[in-house]
Amino acid sequence: MSKFIAAEVDSAIGKRIQQRRKEIGLTAEVLAEQIGVSQQQFSRYERGATKINVSHLVNIAVILNTPIDWFFADSKAENLTFSNETHYTPLRTDSLKSRLDYHWKHLSHSQKRNLINFLDSVINNKP
Repeated sequence: MSKFIAAEVDSAIGKRIQQRRKEIGLTAEVLAEQIGVSQQQFSRYERGATKINVSHLVNIAVILNTPIDWFFADSKAENLTFSNETHYTPLRTDSLKSRLDYHWKHLSHSQKRNLINFLDSVINNKP
């Protein structure tokens, strides 16, 4: 049986995951737990030693608040176009609700109050 050799794109995606995870100060162990894989499996994803499961990459993108196409930016994938946006805003209401629920539970009471005040001001200042 031949051993699987990860493609260049797997390595590029892994490096991007690690880069973004470190930027926001999240440990590999915590992120692995949040997406439901072992720390060893997650390490293989970051090293590019294993192809990442698409649903895991989607979950990582949501947790890291990063557009999924950003993970492909350093790859040499052809026939794909990527936006230059740095902030991801899903269009589906259920995705927005899911992201809000995720972030809400990590906010302090003061942060929650500030967010509600901000949303109220946005709605009250509608043109």
